[in-house]
Amino acid sequence: MKVLITVGATEEPIDPIRYITNASSGKMGKAVAEEALKRNHSVTIIAAIIKVTLPRNKNVKIYRVRTANEMIIKTMDELSNRYDILISTAAIADYTPIYSEKKIKSGNKGLTIKLKPNPKLTRMARERFKKLYVVAFKAEYNTSLLELVRSAYMKLRDENLDLVVGNDVKKNGMGSDENEVCIVNKRGEYVLISRDYKERIAERIWDIIEEEFGNYSKD
Repeated sequence: MKVLITVGATEEPIDPIRYITNASSGKMGKAVAEEALKRNHSVTIIAAIIKVTLPRNKNVKIYRVRTANEMIIKTMDELSNRYDILISTAAIADYTPIYSEKKIKSGNKGLTIKLKPNPKLTRMARERFKKLYVVAFKAEYNTSLLELVRSAYMKLRDENLDLVVGNDVKKNGMGSDENEVCIVNKRGEYVLISRDYKERIAERIWDIIEEEFGNYSKD
């Protein structure tokens, strides 16, 4: 299959020298990409800011971006090349600062930064590419399993996605070598994958994707 995977954390500039970002390392996305290659899928990676070395072989293409806007534009453009699956592991900023062309002066008693919401990549991909199988990741913080499943399913339902992988980043902090996730499908069913190394989590994720995609292709 032809698979596009987004990886890493976006950086959103505030002024020419400052930006906001998040703690995503790209480790989960890398593991998902490496597992896809082991299964002989053709892989394209669109990577933002990462703290890992991405896989390189004849079956992988890699593009680099920085901001949420760049990630969205590049991903949507690349998806026009007829992909089967999009797996969005990247931690794409929900908001972007209103950019200041000049450096904001220090020494003020306080600073207010205005933010504007970013479009949701997975929603845009689903709306434009009707036959694309879309897998999203949904991060929550300090939540129960029930709340995590509910949150993942709400994202799946609201954006008409195919699978959503939910994880609580308080239990398994961004940048960790391990993770614990729940995977929710369109039927409202979920699978809990207990804490394990991200490489093994990626194996289980791909087992479920391939099983669900087989059923999806028959529909």
